[in-house]
Amino acid sequence: MQMGMSYVIAVVITGLIVVFLGLVLLIAFISAIGAIFKKIDQQKAAAKAAETAEKSAEAPKAVVKPVAAAPASDSDEVIAVISAAVAMMAAADGTSYRVKSVKPAAQNGSSRSAWAMAGLRETTNPF
Repeated sequence: MQMGMSYVIAVVITGLIVVFLGLVLLIAFISAIGAIFKKIDQQKAAAKAAETAEKSAEAPKAVVKPVAAAPASDSDEVIAVISAAVAMMAAADGTSYRVKSVKPAAQNGSSRSAWAMAGLRETTNPF
């Protein structure tokens, strides 16, 4: 059974049209779903921001009491940065915290710093 050349060309063109039409419809469907989820996320973020603004308006401002005397080995800048970070956490929670002392993190028998260990854990966690 011999097929004519016009039949082969018609089948190839029909196949290409069907495949590309399917791809276009798939792209349109995925884009529509993405737009729907993006809108839902924006609505959740707006509701969360309104709730946070409402809580911060109701809650009194958090006060962080600084340490009276810093240890001689720590620099004043490090203490200021740590106190600022604690103040931001306190403001977010609506409570007050106090920095009592600042000590370097224990090495736990490792020669790596805390940042290096965190990076190592992050990059070696299983999926």
